[in-house]
Amino acid sequence: MWHLLLDLLAPAGCWACDGHVPGAHPLCAGCAAELPWLDPGQDGGPGAALGRWWAPLDFAGPARDLVHALKFSAAAGIAPYLASQMALRRPQGLFAPGVTLVPVPAHPLRRRRRGFDHADALAVALGVRLGLPVARVLRRDARPGARQRGLGRGSRLAGAALGVRAAGLAPQRCVLIDDVRTTGATLEACAVVLRATGALRVDAATFARVP
Repeated sequence: MWHLLLDLLAPAGCWACDGHVPGAHPLCAGCAAELPWLDPGQDGGPGAALGRWWAPLDFAGPARDLVHALKFSAAAGIAPYLASQMALRRPQGLFAPGVTLVPVPAHPLRRRRRGFDHADALAVALGVRLGLPVARVLRRDARPGARQRGLGRGSRLAGAALGVRAAGLAPQRCVLIDDVRTTGATLEACAVVLRATGALRVDAATFARVP
């Protein structure tokens, strides 16, 4: 909560170029115009447990700067902006009535360092925008190495060191929410757990994807 208060009392400049920003926007007009938008109808193919997945932006330029601000600069106050962009450009049917948003859980050590869970903040902001519930039914183990950052592509795709487990029964229709999709290994691992605990369909939405 104190991160949100700090954003209001001392708003940052543009998170991409440090220039002047209008009001509470996280990007100046020039950087906002450079956001690398994807085709609105472009979805990823399904995995073994995961159905469709979608992101409105490539993880590049100002979009990458926004994600880094949220994750590494404790800028929790920009989560509503990221959620608004996802809501405005959402593909048809992905966030249909009856869907429950499920944040991809952060590693406990990183969550403590930030003071908040970035995916949870994004899911809550998106739920407010779309009128959808949020269910925190996944957890990450705190054991050493249960993190994705720094792993090679082979380890990610093999699901190594994820440590995802259930923290309750899953809703029947879930949409996983995270900041970035890299290989999809984390989303697939989360979908496997949700399927095993009651979900009939699991899709995913992220703010950006690695090209």
